[in-house]
Amino acid sequence: MSSLLIVSGELSGFNYVRELVPYLKGSVELYGALLAPVDGVELVLDTSRLTAFGLFEVISKLPEVFRARRRLVSFLREKRPDAVLLVDFPGFNLWLAREAKRLGIRVFYFIPPKLWAWGERRVKVLKECVEKVFVIFPFEEEFYLRRGVNALFIGNPLVDMVRPKLSREEFASRFGLEVPFYALLPGSRPSEMKYLLRPLLQTARELKLKFALPVAESLNFSAVEREVLDSGADVTLVPPEFRYDLLYFAEAGIVASGTASLEAAIAGLPHLVVYRLNRLTYAVAKRVVKLPYVSLPNIVAGREVVPELLQDRVRPECLVPAFKELLGKRDSLRKELQTDVKQKLSGGAIERLALELKELLEVR
Repeated sequence: MSSLLIVSGELSGFNYVRELVPYLKGSVELYGALLAPVDGVELVLDTSRLTAFGLFEVISKLPEVFRARRRLVSFLREKRPDAVLLVDFPGFNLWLAREAKRLGIRVFYFIPPKLWAWGERRVKVLKECVEKVFVIFPFEEEFYLRRGVNALFIGNPLVDMVRPKLSREEFASRFGLEVPFYALLPGSRPSEMKYLLRPLLQTARELKLKFALPVAESLNFSAVEREVLDSGADVTLVPPEFRYDLLYFAEAGIVASGTASLEAAIAGLPHLVVYRLNRLTYAVAKRVVKLPYVSLPNIVAGREVVPELLQDRVRPECLVPAFKELLGKRDSLRKELQTDVKQKLSGGAIERLALELKELLEVR
């Protein structure tokens, strides 16, 4: 039986791995460096302590990163899996691609670094070390193929994954929410919560509206709960497995830039996109990022569909009027999210990825 090591270090990528594993287990021997155990995968490394966002935030994680690197190199040398599937998590996974290639182990990459936004020089690593790259935005395939990388667009997994579990009435009743209610998504990384949670809670309090906030598995629920209680905002905490229900049924929202914003767009949720980083990290990012937008819905649409409020604008004085303006045009915004974002993506990505991997590994 062919063997595969899957490496993921962020929540969005980990969610895709959980969707992928059922298609592979039983026909492929699976190992994982993941945020948490997954049925059918032998966990080699817990990557939950490696996640951070921003140049200076990452520095505090370096001892953990070096220990994780040593652990995985040791595993690759001893176990010699047939291949490695890298999922997003570029800072760590590009390094691992080199190591696996050096050891003669095949490398595949699902959701490669966004080199079309910044760091294009790193395309050399993909070209030299990765046998096949699977991308989730249609424009990425051409970008990589033109640079000599064997890339394939397989669709976007969120098109299939972003679905509610309950009806609107069931969801509202289960969490004691009265319609209308609104969504607050400050991020899934502790480093994001550090910069976004308090100003978003202050904004919710000043708006005097009912918000719901899904607490990601990667966060400390009790710590978030304390912040909410101390803020005086009318915010209900929701388990992460019901975040798509919230995105579908909320009237509007305030969402951290990243996967959550694309999920909100697919669900048709009118929202503000917010992001805030360490000032030095942001200064560096402004110099290297080549795109006019930071949020995935706007990048996919090629124009500003959802308003973006960044850095010093992430404060109630800016967010409150922007949110009120958003509410006034939410019906037209829902239509734009459907036509300019969701319809440009396609589903079936995870199943197609599984089929491609089985073919590459010659699984019968």
